Amino acid sequence: MPVEEHEVHEKVKVDGSFRYGCHSRSDYNTGYFTPERRYKPDGTFYVVQTRIPFSNSPDCRSFALWDTDPACAGCTTKKDFEYRDRMMALR
Repeated sequence: MPVEEHEVHEKVKVDGSFRYGCHSRSDYNTGYFTPERRYKPDGTFYVVQTRIPFSNSPDCRSFALWDTDPACAGCTTKKDFEYRDRMMALR
């Protein structure tokens, strides 16, 4: 299907200064709070704040991008080499 040619919109242009949101990130919080319903025997409920601990890896696991993606260039986030080695061994 033919598409009319047009300029690329300013908001989707990416220049050499673009970095991912994780670029040289600082440490994560240890968790966050979320509302949770607690039910009573009569079927009504009340809301309490429940803490959800952070369980993801704080290290960068985007090993396919480390050396090739310009948006990763110069990033100082700790790399998860053990994870990379495990994934490469699955090939």
